[in-house]
Amino acid sequence: MRPSSRLVVVMFMLAGMSSFVANASAVAATASPAGCTASQVSLSATPDHTLYDSSTVVVVTVALHNRSGSACSYTVGPFSPNFVLTNEAGTTVWASCWFGGGPAPCAYYLLHRTLAARSTYRDRLTWDQRTGHPDLLVAAGRYMFVVNFVGLARHATTSFILSRGTTANAANSGHL
Repeated sequence: MRPSSRLVVVMFMLAGMSSFVANASAVAATASPAGCTASQVSLSATPDHTLYDSSTVVVVTVALHNRSGSACSYTVGPFSPNFVLTNEAGTTVWASCWFGGGPAPCAYYLLHRTLAARSTYRDRLTWDQRTGHPDLLVAAGRYMFVVNFVGLARHATTSFILSRGTTANAANSGHL
């Protein structure tokens, strides 16, 4: 390649790089709105039922709603939303970073997300009513679910009941 051709190529590359750098700084300046505040969002936790039998998977929907007219940011990852499910005695039976019936290490990453004005982030959490090592069915009773997001001074609480009724039939009722 001749020296004059190299000079043209280098000038073209430099011109392209300056455009790239200018665009990158413009993106960085508008990358993310301020974090959501407790006054602009509402947080809810809603089970799909208030009473579950032992064969039903418990489903709780967590919703973070931006009721304001401007976007804000929130954090999600393995422990955001952070949740704890306790039995009537206050013992944790399921929580964020739960694996194989008990607490487990969380991956250390969080994603910064934008919540547009008047929009809602939803997460559906499912629980098979089991806990411990070995993974056993929990007892009947009332269970309390509490959720929050990292960096947001707001939490939501809900509860539901697990029943352990038995089905009577001729074999187990003593009647023929």
